[in-house]
Amino acid sequence: MVKTILFLVGLFMIFGAFYADANEKEPPSTVISITLEGRKAFEPDTLIMNLQIKANTSAESEAINIFGSIDKTVRNLNVDYTGGKYSVAKYCWWEKERKRCAGYKGELNYIFKLKELNEQSKIFEAVEKFKDKYGEKINYAVSEPYWIISKEQIRAAEEELHYSIIDIAKNFAKKVSEKLEKSCSISRINYDIDHSRWWGWWRDDIGLYYTGFKTYEKIEAPEPKKEDRTISVKASVDLQCK
Repeated sequence: MVKTILFLVGLFMIFGAFYADANEKEPPSTVISITLEGRKAFEPDTLIMNLQIKANTSAESEAINIFGSIDKTVRNLNVDYTGGKYSVAKYCWWEKERKRCAGYKGELNYIFKLKELNEQSKIFEAVEKFKDKYGEKINYAVSEPYWIISKEQIRAAEEELHYSIIDIAKNFAKKVSEKLEKSCSISRINYDIDHSRWWGWWRDDIGLYYTGFKTYEKIEAPEPKKEDRTISVKASVDLQCK
């Protein structure tokens, strides 16, 4: 691509020089290509938390009813989450080449997207009430809470960096105009955005795991550390100077 541009620019300049000699009008134009990059640091704003609730009951309907009550409570907490999927199956195992079954086992899973740290304690306290009510019939686990930068924050940052690059390009064009003693203007801006650089880029891999608490009056869970992340946007810019 670079060779093609250089060839076209050279061809245009030769033609321009010939045209100027013949007609004594516009001088040949010059094309300048540069790469600009804008960066901005952000603090993660969303805590991702995976919650798994397990049930061991003698009847299938009991496990389903427990999950139904928990799900209703979770929905009333007014926190953002996905999931709520569950499964219940007869608990069976092999013993001395014979299949044996006893009761039922079930799982209920959530992925929470929390904006405030105290929301995770609110979830634990709500689930702990059910553990207090049903005893060993249920238990729960939390795996790897971690902070991310939300998509909304990334989109806002990208838009701001787009405008910032335009301002930088305009200032650069002004300085080049002074150096070349020509009038330079932006003829093309091509933004290079690679979302794979930050979708799922910020895991803190803390690996926290909870199996229940003795009291649900007040639960203060550990706080996964927030680390600033830098979002960047690159752009190739062409200037045309006459």
